[in-house]
Amino acid sequence: MRKYLRFLPLFLLLSLGLTGCNGGGETAADSFTLQVQCESEGIYQIFYTFYLDGEETGMGGMADLDGGPLGEDSLSVVFTSDQLEGGDPAGFSIDFSPYGENDTAEIATTEPVSIDASYGESYTVRFYGSREEGFAAELVE
Repeated sequence: MRKYLRFLPLFLLLSLGLTGCNGGGETAADSFTLQVQCESEGIYQIFYTFYLDGEETGMGGMADLDGGPLGEDSLSVVFTSDQLEGGDPAGFSIDFSPYGENDTAEIATTEPVSIDASYGESYTVRFYGSREEGFAAELVE
């Protein structure tokens, strides 16, 4: 049983809804897209928690579908009005918890990034840092 614990983050990721690399595309009128640029080395998965007006609304995760470390390609996440329980996306924020190879717990969690989101739009967040210096995320404007 203990040998399977190292796969816990991957199992959680799959159960939460895997997000992989994909190229842009159009965003539906009842959703918005968040592109995440991972600039940190040695990160294999990133879990996220999203909030609406400061209240936790949901969570999910991102990973390279081939099981390798995240690279320079953007990861794309689509947030729908259903996920936000019909609320105004202008109060959206999100934090990120990275995992390295074989990690069974997050390395850290970033401060939430506030995004004055609108349906039909696309936003980019830069994720960066290291185990030694800590991790951060910021909206790219």
